[in-house]
Amino acid sequence: MPQSTQTATATATDTSSQRRLMVDGQIRTFGITSTDLIDRFLAVPREKFVDPAQATLAWSDAPLQIAGIRPRALLRPMVLAKMMQGASVTPTDKVLDIAGGRGYGAAILAGLAAHVVALENDPARVIAIGTGCAALGIVNVTAVNGDLTKGAPDSGPYDVIIVNGAVETGWMALLAQLADKGRMIVIRNHPGRSDGQVLRFERHGAAIGERVLFETCADVLEGFAAAPSFAF
Repeated sequence: MPQSTQTATATATDTSSQRRLMVDGQIRTFGITSTDLIDRFLAVPREKFVDPAQATLAWSDAPLQIAGIRPRALLRPMVLAKMMQGASVTPTDKVLDIAGGRGYGAAILAGLAAHVVALENDPARVIAIGTGCAALGIVNVTAVNGDLTKGAPDSGPYDVIIVNGAVETGWMALLAQLADKGRMIVIRNHPGRSDGQVLRFERHGAAIGERVLFETCADVLEGFAAAPSFAF
């Protein structure tokens, strides 16, 4: 076997082993029981969806930074997995994935849902989403550029909306883009604090139900920060 082929095979094996360790050590131990979801995390190479300089850290539980017009931290794999499990994604669902960086979450969701709209506010990330998904043969992800706080109403309504970061205000407007029985998963931070809760909203006609899924923390996404308050 030529040396280049041997090297490529060894590298693929190494990264597959790293993904297995990530799933076994982080995701399964965080209460993820959906076999379909676990299979997607085993199949999708996270290292292909982070900044190249951080590829060797792709399987860690650290919130990796992604470069761009507005630098941002990716959600840890265990948090992302638990949010997706809480969304109860089905094969017929249309999903809106908001602020997913270079498209890792969208690539995961593509194997669980019928179609994924990946919304980013950085043109370079939009291109990266399309390139990364195409390289893996994923054809049911559409990457769009726009204001995160406005969602993507032209492609809605959605059965699932996942917001990949914390919010303090301005996120309730996204609920209008949910279809009947649609679910939205979002991390709501308490203004002025670093802790938050992952919430699941579900639409039933004109009514919206809400429940807490688990506690976590994440950086507040641009456009969703509450205005500073002053005490005198």
